Amino acid sequence: MILPPPTVCRRIRSLFRLISSSNSNEAARAREKLIEQLAKHGISWNDVPACVALADDDDRVKEAGRQGWPHRSPRGSPSPGAPADGPQINVLDLVLRLLELHFAMTREEMLVVALWELHVWVFDRFDHTPRLVVLSPASGCGKSMLLHFLELLAPNPYFSDNVTAASVYDELAHGSRTLLLDEGDNLGLLNDRKLRSLFNSGYHRSGVISRYVRGRSRRYSTFAPMALAAIEVKLPLPFLSRSFTINMQRAGGQILEPLDLFDPSFPAAREQIRKWAATCQLARDPESPFRNRPRDNCRVLLAIADGLGHGEDARAALRVLTANRPEEDPGVILLGDIRTVFLTLGVDRISSEALIKALLALDDGNSMWNKWCGRGGDRPPHRLTQIDLSQLLRPFKIRPRPIWPAQRTPDSKSYRGYLRAQFEDTWAAYCSRDVTPSQASKVIKLPGA
Repeated sequence: MILPPPTVCRRIRSLFRLISSSNSNEAARAREKLIEQLAKHGISWNDVPACVALADDDDRVKEAGRQGWPHRSPRGSPSPGAPADGPQINVLDLVLRLLELHFAMTREEMLVVALWELHVWVFDRFDHTPRLVVLSPASGCGKSMLLHFLELLAPNPYFSDNVTAASVYDELAHGSRTLLLDEGDNLGLLNDRKLRSLFNSGYHRSGVISRYVRGRSRRYSTFAPMALAAIEVKLPLPFLSRSFTINMQRAGGQILEPLDLFDPSFPAAREQIRKWAATCQLARDPESPFRNRPRDNCRVLLAIADGLGHGEDARAALRVLTANRPEEDPGVILLGDIRTVFLTLGVDRISSEALIKALLALDDGNSMWNKWCGRGGDRPPHRLTQIDLSQLLRPFKIRPRPIWPAQRTPDSKSYRGYLRAQFEDTWAAYCSRDVTPSQASKVIKLPGA
């Protein structure tokens, strides 16, 4: 391959940068002109990274001449004070532009997917690697193609339509992989404890699973990024709490480019991401509007977004995607729903019977408590009972007690129930702060249950 002169390479570099423009018309024109330049000089998309590198190197030579620095080749270390050898293209804008061309998603989902794609290059600098769950209500919504899109830009990708825990252990034993698993609705995660444990374990840097293989015990590190695609299916809550969920839909009237797995623009984009990953400086604990597990999930994505100038957009997008994030434990979900009941009714005490009725009425009778299958999901569906309620609250040291009406009279009778004061500390520890508690002076004291 013979590259064109530096002046042409600079032109190619400029056009390649414009492909990531937020202005779709400008990006489309840049793509057309870039194709023309490549054809005119007899080179291909695969040569774009080399052209960009040549233009960068020529800039350094000229700058070194102006400043009197001794220039060194790209293979050597730059001289003290010389410009750093780093990418000039905003790789987040680049990935976003490629997503816009091929997929129908909300802007928030698109930004989170782009950040997740970049995070697989730098996840080992952090303690957590959030999972990406791609769901669709039916086939033909693009979820498998989205996994292939991620595969084209990821380091060491491992794509599979079906896996066992043992196959994943073997892959990870040979080094870090980006796990891209399709047909998740056929994995039976609710029943396959080994696979479920593996997926949860790999979320944290310390994730290790031990197995007895060929007469000796072996320890497998499970820390690895993972994306899972499935047609709408019930997934384990612990897994979902470690994940960002993307809900794919068919494009409808939107005109999208079909994803070409041999499109040479992807290797060029991947090279820019590689250069970014090699030089980027990321904050270990960026400012976050979240706490507990949502904070852990978002930390690496926010660090990347801040570094690439999209911090506030990312925080807004993550608020949207985490708003309905399922909690890991049904008990935590119950605590949040009980808080909703107390705030909605404006009471400071409630009977067990009245609390059950209020929980069943949440979401117009469509709450999970109307088809409760037990903490382990292994019981026949039934409406939540007072016994179920007390069992779920017992680990939080909240138990029903005799309650008297707020305005007690000689004819008043006590009943089994709960005081709001029993929940306050537990709500503060386990529930999000997105609901403003009622002030004590504004609580309505109801005379009965």
